[in-house]
Amino acid sequence: MALTGLKKLHVAILTTEETNTYATPSQLSPAVSANVTPNYTTSPLYGDDRLVHVEEALGDIDIEIAVTDLTDADYALLMGVTPNADGVIEDSTNDQAPYVALGFEMPKPEGGVALRWYYKGKFQKPSETSATKAGTTEYQTPTISAKFMAREDGKWRARVDYADAATIDAAVRATWFTKVYTTVPEV
Repeated sequence: MALTGLKKLHVAILTTEETNTYATPSQLSPAVSANVTPNYTTSPLYGDDRLVHVEEALGDIDIEIAVTDLTDADYALLMGVTPNADGVIEDSTNDQAPYVALGFEMPKPEGGVALRWYYKGKFQKPSETSATKAGTTEYQTPTISAKFMAREDGKWRARVDYADAATIDAAVRATWFTKVYTTVPEV
């Protein structure tokens, strides 16, 4: 079914990849849009004058988000920078953005939602575009891009789409934005 919105944009710093440990997610400013493009390479194998096999490999995942505002706190979190004693962020060529997970919710018209967590990526410093007010207000919202990838365990996304609460474990739904979803290892 179609999606009718985008909300609850969250990020969490990947603190330890070996154990898939993340910091507590933080909600960013309200979401305007999100564009996710997984980039695959395919290699066909031909034999007997026909295609007999296709090998597919995931490369990087391009993600672009637009928000109503990129606050200094959000910018500092995504770029791995700290304001100086005067409260000013001075960008440096030595800045290193942290690896983060990105999660959000997309409502569905029948009342369900689609939930996502992308597990590992780095945001890039955004470009800035401004235009003068020419008789009418035209909002100029910030857009920021990231390169995401699979974690060392090969997982790159957690996704669930459901029409009603009965189709997903209640504990998973209740904690979707309080922690990054990870599979509980079977004992």
